[in-house]
Amino acid sequence: MINLREILIGFVLLLPFTGKDDAAKFLRAVSEKFSGVKDYVVDVRVHLDLENVKAPDMAAKIYYKSPDKVKIDSKGTFLLPKEVGVFNPHMFNPDNFNVSIKDTLQYEGVPAMRLSLSPKNETLVNRSIILTVDRSEWVIKELLMEPAPGSLMDAKIRYGNFGGFMLPVEIDVNLNLPKPDSSQDYSTPRRQLRGGVSGNVAVYYSNYKVNSGLSDSLFAKEAKH
Repeated sequence: MINLREILIGFVLLLPFTGKDDAAKFLRAVSEKFSGVKDYVVDVRVHLDLENVKAPDMAAKIYYKSPDKVKIDSKGTFLLPKEVGVFNPHMFNPDNFNVSIKDTLQYEGVPAMRLSLSPKNETLVNRSIILTVDRSEWVIKELLMEPAPGSLMDAKIRYGNFGGFMLPVEIDVNLNLPKPDSSQDYSTPRRQLRGGVSGNVAVYYSNYKVNSGLSDSLFAKEAKH
């Protein structure tokens, strides 16, 4: 039986993309894809394979509540690339970026596009961001960013279906950060990571609980005594 909706979607994917309005529309489609995610809880394991950084695998539980509340529970040291490690559907709000279409392509066998983003707020750290977006699922499959001048972060994201939502099950991050200042103390993994490294960070997600009704009080900072 012919599915009219699938025919229309296929036709739209074949149309050429031009102009900033189109680019912002496609970025908004990515954000709206996750508009139903009000909160989630997930277990995370992080494996480091970085030059000059030695640390065992680390584990934590991440709590997220829309639009930007995050709590991370861990025992001991826990390192996570903040730009990609905590999945926040609102991170790339099109209202906060100048967006243009870099190109269209086939990515892992599906139609995709690369969107080039630059923050409207010049005080933001990220100078430039390129998102590779799956045009059939409207999810970000790859993220290339410049966390600071002279540095690069390339993250590839693999998804699973949880509660009807496509959420990450693995993020593979390649880092190439500036060399550290020899006058600084880089005796701990956290300081080493901040000081500049190259290599890979693999982040694994499991045991999602989506839209369980997390309370705002869970994210309140503990009072200092």
